[in-house]
Amino acid sequence: MKNLLLIAAICSCAVAHAAVTVTDVSARQRWPWNGLIDVDFKIGGDTVADLFKVEVRAAYAGGTKKVIGCTYLEEPLRGPGWNRLTWDFGADCPETKADDLQIAVVATPLSRAQTDSQNVYMVIDLSSGPNSARYPVRYTTTAPTLVPTNDLVACAADPNRTTKLWLKRVKENTYPFHATATGTPWFNVHLSPYYIGIFELTQKQWNLVMGNWPSKFTNETYRAARPVEMINYEDVIGHNNWPNNKTVSDSSFVGKMRARTGLATLNLPTEAQWECACRSGNTTSYISMKFRYAKTVAKPEKDLDYNEDPTSGTAIVGSYDANYWKLYDFYGNVMEMCLDAFMADNSLKTYYGDANPVNDPIGPPTNSTARYHATRGGSWYNTDYCNNYSRNYGNQTITGTRSKAIGMRVAVSPDWE
Repeated sequence: MKNLLLIAAICSCAVAHAAVTVTDVSARQRWPWNGLIDVDFKIGGDTVADLFKVEVRAAYAGGTKKVIGCTYLEEPLRGPGWNRLTWDFGADCPETKADDLQIAVVATPLSRAQTDSQNVYMVIDLSSGPNSARYPVRYTTTAPTLVPTNDLVACAADPNRTTKLWLKRVKENTYPFHATATGTPWFNVHLSPYYIGIFELTQKQWNLVMGNWPSKFTNETYRAARPVEMINYEDVIGHNNWPNNKTVSDSSFVGKMRARTGLATLNLPTEAQWECACRSGNTTSYISMKFRYAKTVAKPEKDLDYNEDPTSGTAIVGSYDANYWKLYDFYGNVMEMCLDAFMADNSLKTYYGDANPVNDPIGPPTNSTARYHATRGGSWYNTDYCNNYSRNYGNQTITGTRSKAIGMRVAVSPDWE
């Protein structure tokens, strides 16, 4: 099978109440030929599904012989937009030779119940770097295998912390917002399904998108897997005026990620999304999680050498125990930016007070009383907010200023338009 001519064909399928289209199908054999075929395609249509079971089909010998793919390099699960799936044609069709192979792709939407019944991860491959035209996106039901943090050098090179960006799907959820151990929550929040990073964004991941190393913690042995900090909203989305302006600039981190992944709603998480993921089903108390994340700084910040290893300052992501949904580091490492403009507690309660639950809140408009943006979770520098309900903001979130204690986490959200 030395010469395999691939002729891409377009295939669409219809399902009840929702049309699914698969377009722009192209296929390319690996060279030198090893039996693998990379199939690129785009899933679109009117369906509301956020996950699809994908099947590659082929015909050859003038269309008289047909085969359905069974063996792939990864799970054949994909989302809307651009996708790639690698088919092991050699395993499914050993000794087969063809010079007129026609490739078709069928995408079958999974129901909400099917998707909710399992852990689903989105994995974005950033390894092609800041000049890449496209970052492949795949989905899997298998959690990442992480290098243990007892070997900091090996952990700092872990691809699941550096070149691959892992997000986990959070199913539709209603929870009490700002519920303390003893207090009454302000209101309930109802969230549509979304994906959120299992880790804070790391310095290497930022570098692979933006091409620079902005962070304060500069030790080259460890920095790749430490959270990125010293970034602000202009770096992340291109302006400081969400939700008045829901666009992002092409040159921002989010703008580049959207262009290279096709994920049109990739962004920072909202406050509500952050708190829901941090609580991970804990509706009343934060105490059981607080001690998992509490971070003791090795020495006072004023004496800190920012080129030291992760025993001082920020830790390598995933250094603390995961919460109940296997998400890491919501407090104790860096505080995390949220999309919402910050509004004082009593004002925010009043703002949302007439709705209970509040559906997919995106925060108040930016104005004279909501000038800054919210940050959540305590940091290595400030442990006062190491819980799942405290809200904060800082002058570091306004134009031009940055903080060594503030980073970010990535989310892929519903379409708010």
